[in-house]
Amino acid sequence: MDIKVQPRPVNGEGDLALGLEKIFTEEWGGPKSALALAYLRDTVIPDLIYCLKKNWHFLDNPSFREILTAKLNTQFAYPPAFAEGLAGDILACAKGVLGVSPVANNHPWQPWEIILRMFTIGYRLPEIVRKTGYPEAYLDVFRKKYLKLQEIAEGLGNASEEQLLAHRELAGAGVHLIRFVADFRNRFTVFKNYYERLQAEQIIMDMELELDPDCLIKLFEGLFQVEKQLSPARFADILKGAKTAWLTGESYYTKTAGYGLLADWPRKQITTLLDRLLASNLIIHDTGHDSVLSLSEQAARLIVPLVVPALADEVQAIMRSKARDKISRSTAVLLGKNPEITVHVIRELVRRGDPAVVLCFKALQRRVPKKVFLQIVWACGQLGGKDAVNLLSKTILDRDSLVRVRTCQAMGHMADPSFYFALINALEDPVAMVREQAALALGRLKMPSALKHMERILENPAEEPQVQRAARETKTVLLKEKELRESE
Repeated sequence: MDIKVQPRPVNGEGDLALGLEKIFTEEWGGPKSALALAYLRDTVIPDLIYCLKKNWHFLDNPSFREILTAKLNTQFAYPPAFAEGLAGDILACAKGVLGVSPVANNHPWQPWEIILRMFTIGYRLPEIVRKTGYPEAYLDVFRKKYLKLQEIAEGLGNASEEQLLAHRELAGAGVHLIRFVADFRNRFTVFKNYYERLQAEQIIMDMELELDPDCLIKLFEGLFQVEKQLSPARFADILKGAKTAWLTGESYYTKTAGYGLLADWPRKQITTLLDRLLASNLIIHDTGHDSVLSLSEQAARLIVPLVVPALADEVQAIMRSKARDKISRSTAVLLGKNPEITVHVIRELVRRGDPAVVLCFKALQRRVPKKVFLQIVWACGQLGGKDAVNLLSKTILDRDSLVRVRTCQAMGHMADPSFYFALINALEDPVAMVREQAALALGRLKMPSALKHMERILENPAEEPQVQRAARETKTVLLKEKELRESE
């Protein structure tokens, strides 16, 4: 075996197709017309084979049987009583052809785990259908039941399982489903960083790996600590905990999270795992150096709770110190870091509400990727202060229209009167979105002198509709402000 992967069923698609056709046509008196038989062979059976192979571990699972019954009923229009019996025969046929999975899981919660994990991490219904083979109607009903359970649980305030089971509005939800949802909700308080673990579980499922989610997250954390420094071969050495000339006991690399993480794996399996992660764009070759590795945005998001608080602490401690070189030292903490991580560090520093860090952002602004730069502009609007005013007064003139848009939004959030003339000038910007945001920001400054500029926009028949809508909204705000001032 080249890599540790989950067991897969034998190919057997041809035999399974023949077996299923026999069930439909001979045992259940299925379609007789040529058109109906073609639909069975070309649509129904291939769809069922995909679903059965995808869910090979669940062929004896009661919840999967319920899902398969719903698929036959809602997707292929078989009556409920007919679909239930047909589902049993289809599962028996699949077990006969594909065999029994060595990791078969008959716990009724398991298919629901997959569904709810995907919903929680942001998958849409069509994506879940594609990845699982489950019918969209069943998934939609499941989602609505979950949302109802969640609404009731929140309304009761940390409701216990017993309270949910006794609630009259949940009488038709089923004991197993109520217990599962109560348990799933509870995990977010019991387990640390459970959302990131769900994302790791999904990656493992998609790649069909036999790997613990915490191990995958640790691997990404280990790569973050050596990003843009090592080739795949050298990172494989670290994961193996190899005793090589460049990995001595005093080396920095031996103290990273990834060192020896996969010590019990053969070297070939580690190399293949990294190749698979590269092929899936979870780890990537650095844009400046093809020979060294970096984390993708998706992988970086999984380690945000592990690395961001410490980096924010470090930046904040340096900026609060009396050191003369505090700006250069604080920027050194963030320069060269993964852009996704840097963005989250900036968000964390904004959440802490310390305007002193704006000086660090100001020094960083032209030395970071655009994604980070835009986050710095946003952060200035949130934190405010003299340094933020100075920075935004420059970025409103940036050559990049998106930077100018974000600057107008930040100026509107700060609502500093000193931005007035910069925003008036931005009403002449060649990009409509900039003009729109400038108009909205002037409304937040609440300076009635901008009314004549809103009137000019509204009288211009060539102006874009979204800009005129913004001007109309701002005009309403400014007229109210003018009346309020005149009545005082």
